[in-house]
Amino acid sequence: MFLAWLTSVAFGVVSAIVPVVNAEVYVLVSQVSAVAGIVPVAVGVGIGQTVGKCLLFLGVRRGRRFRFVREHRARSRVEPRGRLRQAWHDAIQALLRLVGTKRWGLPITLLAAVVGFPPLYAVALLAGATTMKLRYFAPIVLVGRVTRFLLVAYGVGVLPFW
Repeated sequence: MFLAWLTSVAFGVVSAIVPVVNAEVYVLVSQVSAVAGIVPVAVGVGIGQTVGKCLLFLGVRRGRRFRFVREHRARSRVEPRGRLRQAWHDAIQALLRLVGTKRWGLPITLLAAVVGFPPLYAVALLAGATTMKLRYFAPIVLVGRVTRFLLVAYGVGVLPFW
């Protein structure tokens, strides 16, 4: 059981950082194949996802200090934008403002962690660019991801397999 939990944590970290690696599919397959119980797999993947999202959060937070990032930001402020690029920029700025506020930042993060909309990957990156504290971000992501994976795992558990 410990090996299944440890594998789940490792898979969660990888799936949090690499978007094409799907944690929900891992939870589904682990339950259909009855490799381990529902709780160790769901909690393990949730912990791994939280660690991975915190790495993304910190990567953005600390990445702003790099010289090449500062130079790119200075260049992008000067370059003219087309309509589509300007609309995309405005949408990102609006999300940054919402995620960065005390009132909406944590509820948006919890919604992203449980439901998946807005994508948690994007929310983790945006939260790292705001003033949100990691000590608030990490527990919200952990609770949301464990809840999500328990719901996925228990959803498979009620299906009749012969």
